[in-house]
Amino acid sequence: MENEKFTFKKIAEMTGREVYCVARLRIDTFVTEQKITDPELDDQDLTAIQVFLLNENQTNALAVCRLFVNNGKWMLGRVAVAKAARGQNLGTKMMAQVHEYLKKLGAKRLYCHAQMQAKPFYDYLGYQVQGDVFTEAGIEHVMMAYDL
Repeated sequence: MENEKFTFKKIAEMTGREVYCVARLRIDTFVTEQKITDPELDDQDLTAIQVFLLNENQTNALAVCRLFVNNGKWMLGRVAVAKAARGQNLGTKMMAQVHEYLKKLGAKRLYCHAQMQAKPFYDYLGYQVQGDVFTEAGIEHVMMAYDL
């Protein structure tokens, strides 16, 4: 998996299979693995740009995230890599493509609510902490930003 090309689509543009694969990975990661009980799919998904990479057979998502504008700021969320695909730098590759995509749209900065366990990943990518730790869905997070 050297030249992974991530797909960028809104839900209305996605096939049923793509929606299913993205939702299943998010549920596997955030509901099953992390025991988050807040709704996994929300109204933000209806307008967000879904970013994803499916396996060769198009039967499972390997890595996903979503991008949306909130109060004039580009936000990143729901970043997940399938358990079986971890350790292959898919998260780093996905974020590089996300950053390039947003630069082409003219975005200057990307924000995210980073789980504290994922903060080292965002640190590695060059994100900077913005403010204090807060709790969201029962998990400690910190706002982070990346200058594009």
